[in-house]
Amino acid sequence: MRSRGQTIVASLIVVAIILVCVVIFMKGTGDSKPLAKADGRGQTTLGNAKATAEDMICKSNLSQVRDLLKVQKATDEEAKYATVAEIPGAASVSMCPVGKEPYTMDEAGNIKCPHPGHGKF
Repeated sequence: MRSRGQTIVASLIVVAIILVCVVIFMKGTGDSKPLAKADGRGQTTLGNAKATAEDMICKSNLSQVRDLLKVQKATDEEAKYATVAEIPGAASVSMCPVGKEPYTMDEAGNIKCPHPGHGKF
């Protein structure tokens, strides 16, 4: 009878430790932040991982669009595009994956993301 009581107590301790670990994993410790801090995403550990991944996708999309624009300007110096979606091959990467806003392009050909916090990308 005595060993059975110890087994139940040990099992309860293990369950409590696992619950504490799950809470820490889900809530996070609060010391890591996504790349774009301005939009308030990434409050939990899982949310932070998703927000950081989406921010990296946005950076990658912007890099691809800028490279496409360079290639088009190298092959056709007179090519003028009013929007990013007009650049040949840029249709699949012409929007921010976070807010679904289309990327903007100014008269000088600078391409930027309008989503809050992505201005430096």
